Amino acid sequence: MLRYFFYIRDGQTFVDLQGTELADIHAAKREAVQFAGHLLSDQPDTAWDGTKWVLRVTDANDLTLFSLTFFATDGAVNCH
Repeated sequence: MLRYFFYIRDGQTFVDLQGTELADIHAAKREAVQFAGHLLSDQPDTAWDGTKWVLRVTDANDLTLFSLTFFATDGAVNCH
């Protein structure tokens, strides 16, 4: 089991000091998508406030393994 750390940056940075033990990077990717989904479903209005947010996943040495970037925009028809 490896320890993965999930950081969120959305104008502020939230640091994961404990990390999560997971079997491999594929499990970490699944966890990241599920975690992001929970964040979006818990606070859906924040997706539309114009702020880009990034979920960055690192190893114990703070090496970025991958990241998910979220930014919602309205289409031209909704900008009136």
